[in-house]
This record gives sequence, C-alpha cells and structure tokens, in this order.
Amino acid sequence: MKKVIKIFVFMPLFLLCSGIAKADSGPMSTQTTFYFQKNGQPITQPISFNVKCYGTSVMGDTDKLLKISEFLENCQAYGCKFGTMFEAYKKATKYCDIEGKIGEEKFSVNNFLGDNLTKLSCHGADFSYSFDNKYFKETEGYNTCKKDVYREYYPQGNGDVSGDFICHKSLVEAPKNECAGYGYIIVNDICYKFTSETYACIAQEDSKLKLCNQYLEDVTAKIAKNEDGHAFERICETTINILANAQPTVTPVEQSHSKGILNRIFNFFRCPFFRLFGKSC
Repeated sequence: MKKVIKIFVFMPLFLLCSGIAKADSGPMSTQTTFYFQKNGQPITQPISFNVKCYGTSVMGDTDKLLKISEFLENCQAYGCKFGTMFEAYKKATKYCDIEGKIGEEKFSVNNFLGDNLTKLSCHGADFSYSFDNKYFKETEGYNTCKKDVYREYYPQGNGDVSGDFICHKSLVEAPKNECAGYGYIIVNDICYKFTSETYACIAQEDSKLKLCNQYLEDVTAKIAKNEDGHAFERICETTINILANAQPTVTPVEQSHSKGILNRIFNFFRCPFFRLFGKSC
C-alpha cells in the first residue's frame, strides 16, 4: 500500500521528544547597531540623537504621511547597539530622519535609512535551534547524520522526508468516522490507525535523530542577546555619515508648520507697511 504523508505529521513529534525548537518559532526580535561617522571617519565621542520616522497609518486607509514613531537615544562609543526600533512600524514606514548633538555641535540627516528603510542592512542571527536557553548552529556533521537517518526511514527519498515512511507498514485500516486526533492518519482518503509497532518504529527514528544533536555547534556565547538573555533573531546595522558643518534641517511635516508661522508673521506686518506708502492691503 502506497502512503504519501505530509511532513507535519512527524516533525512535531521529533521536536517534542528531542527538546529542540526551530529558531523562527517565536516572535521576531531585532538588534540594530548605529555607526556614526563624520566625513567617513568614525565618531568616538558621546552622541545624543533623536530619530523620527514618517509613513502611513497602520490602522487607517489614508496615504497621508504622518509621524508614526520617534525615539531618543544616547551613543557612548562607535558602534552603539539597541534593541528593536523599527520592526513594529516597518511595513508602514516610508523614511526616517535623524538629528542630534556631538558635544555642542548639532547635526541632522534626512532620510538616513533610505526610502522604505532600504539602507537598513539586516540578516538573520547565526543560529538554527534553541534548547534550554542555549543556542545551536547546524554543522556539516549534523546534516549528514540527519540525512542518513532519513535515508533509512524514507528509502525513496534522497536524505529528506519524502516518499514512503517505513514505520507506516504497521498501520491498520480503521473506520473513517473514528479518524480523529493523534494516532490516526488519512492516506489516499483511507483512515489508518497507529499500532504499538508504529509507535515503536517512530520512537526508534526519533532516538537516532536525537543522536545527531551531538554534532550541533553551541553558539550561545557568540550571539547577541537582549536584557532577558534571549537571542536576537535579526541583526541590523546602519551607518550615518555626518558632513562637516551640517546644519539642522526640518522634515516636510515640520517645514509646513514653520511656513505657516512665517506667513502669519508676514501678514501681521504687511498692512501697516503698505499704509506707510499710501497703499491698501
């Protein structure tokens, strides 16, 4: 009897028994490193800065740009690291501006991360699994060991979970109305029940897969972690190059506000000025 089984039937059992969880099973956490430079040279003195990000409303359906996030930080040395900053509003963010002070010198850089944050360089953290607050990376030895086990239990596959699963040779057919919950499986629209031989076979496969864990590399001491000791799953960085004599600038939102104030001041003095020359306003 030919049996085509989906991978999710067995993988949860392996993960439960082995105590290994895939790194992307939890919510994403990000560490962002800021590299401040002046004319291309690293800035080593303390910097205080403020980041304002603009984009569309996450809850609304308007395309109007709004200030959707703002945060103030201090950088004490070159390459300062911070926890999640941009992830919450990343999809809605169009651009971000930054301004700050180096000693008494002010600076600002508009759109320092590029349109839609394209200049924010990110990559996944360098670990594959976590177990008991430890983090592990796959190695060639681990992958070879796992493929050898799969070749034994999935003879038609090429070292992966595909083709017939030999543990299913001991399945017995069951009424379809009983086919519910763990211990049953539907193959080609026919219900089958796991037997004690099926469970024993799966447990044996799981034991062999667990032995492969000895080839995982422990990278717990190498990876970046947050204040709770949990590893960041995403690592980002950005370089902010400050030009000499950079003058503070204003964002479009602030600029329109400033322009309105200037117009009101101009209009206040316009009429008295015109009357001096016998003109009406």
